[in-house]
Amino acid sequence: MTQIIKGGNLPVPGQMWRVAVVRRAAGEGVPAVDASALLLDASGRVRGDGDLVFYNQPGHASGAVRLVGQVRDEEQRVADWLEIDTERVEPAVQRIVITASSDDGTFGQVPGLHIRTVSAGTGEQLALYEVDDASTETAFVLGEFYRRDGAWKFRAVGQGYDSGLVGLAEDFGIVGRDPDEPAGNDEPASADGPREAIPEEFLAKVREAEAAVPAQVPVSGPLRVGPLWDTDLFGEDFPEFVRSGEGKAELTVDVTVPAGFVVVDSARWGDGYFSVHTVDEKGESATLLANTTLEDFEGRAVLRHDGRSPLRLRVNAYKRDWTVAVRPVSTVDELGRGATGRGADVLLYTGPAGLLAARLRPVSDHAYFHVQGFEPDGSRHLLTNAAARRPKDLRPLPEGPLLVQVMSAEGDWSVEVRPPKEKGSGRFWRRGSR
Repeated sequence: MTQIIKGGNLPVPGQMWRVAVVRRAAGEGVPAVDASALLLDASGRVRGDGDLVFYNQPGHASGAVRLVGQVRDEEQRVADWLEIDTERVEPAVQRIVITASSDDGTFGQVPGLHIRTVSAGTGEQLALYEVDDASTETAFVLGEFYRRDGAWKFRAVGQGYDSGLVGLAEDFGIVGRDPDEPAGNDEPASADGPREAIPEEFLAKVREAEAAVPAQVPVSGPLRVGPLWDTDLFGEDFPEFVRSGEGKAELTVDVTVPAGFVVVDSARWGDGYFSVHTVDEKGESATLLANTTLEDFEGRAVLRHDGRSPLRLRVNAYKRDWTVAVRPVSTVDELGRGATGRGADVLLYTGPAGLLAARLRPVSDHAYFHVQGFEPDGSRHLLTNAAARRPKDLRPLPEGPLLVQVMSAEGDWSVEVRPPKEKGSGRFWRRGSR
């Protein structure tokens, strides 16, 4: 038996595997839980609704992944079992994520949540991962099978979501509309689908509001500073740290950076590859803060600092001039109804829940576009995760305050906040009694 921690991984020999999502049985304050699996391509997205294996679709068309049933024992535990035949997985599928979700409560109410992976042939256990940090989440990515160098591996993930199975599946590209349902104004998650038809009455209100707002004055210089706002929820102010140089360098931030969120501005003049990482206590590159081949790059990233150890940064800009600055989150601009930019940025959203329409005009035929939202407690929301010729996406946007980070945008991007749509209860998600 091999027990692994969050982020741990193990090689997976090619064979049939059984995966159990185990927890305390529902009842007496313990919500019911559903297990499911999503088959993802190289972009981290499903290819269609058929790549979700769940209670209404218990088997994948390839036969490689099946939801085979539920087992209870005398200790009041229940397990949903899935079968995964790695040798039958289609070549286009690069990852299979194993998830758990609840419609009745949060995972902080579910004791004993863990995932077990065993050989279907011998019953030998490959891995056991126990979730010990669940709180307000209503969905979890527990683990994943993924390809690496032509072989399969298994990793314990432990990523929580507050949007249930529907929201989690939408984050990976599931549309979930019944074939005979009218398309209405729903925009598909596919980057090749048509744009959403925005109601004309809403557009009229937006135009009226925009006409009453003075035009923004362009900000000069490679590193901009936005208006101040109350940042007590995200982090305290501190003196900014700014350094310039050429080529490769390692920096130690020599001002006291308190615990909480900080923003890291970076700019590079010229072309070529440019990156900025944090450096961990072992001296290895850790969090990626900038990563681009854009010419004359200017970008901003958000980082949650523990406040205990000095912040160290590693810059890679071969024979090019650069500037890096570490600043408090009070320097970010507000998102408002929308924003445009190039490269990477961090914005503050303080409005109500809605939809975030994000689109990228890349400088190459294919580009990866990633937008995340951060709550004050560090909870994350995946708002866009697309790889396509002209990536675009429409995702639920939680109620603010939220730090919205646009990353890995190799081109000009735009984000727009739209009002929420009323969703029906299509048959794709509707389920019978438990």
